[in-house]
Amino acid sequence: MPKFTTSIRLLKATEKDYAQLYREMKKNDFNPVSRNEKHHPAGITSTFNSTRYKSLFDTTSAVSQAAATTGRKYSFTVIKEKAKPEA
Repeated sequence: MPKFTTSIRLLKATEKDYAQLYREMKKNDFNPVSRNEKHHPAGITSTFNSTRYKSLFDTTSAVSQAAATTGRKYSFTVIKEKAKPEA
């Protein structure tokens, strides 16, 4: 399975919103990369990894649904890690 790394930023979000985001992301088999979120003037960026989904479309759909449950505006980036060649 491919590995996807996702960075999500919620705008004007509270700690409760981020707790909701973490719960929803975990339900969708995303694992937090670290609890050291990056602070940015527009919000906090949280990063997650997942190997559950086979396509970029499926991954972005799951991320969008999880972020939407917070009721906040959000932006995200999904990166598919390059497959390592087998020896």
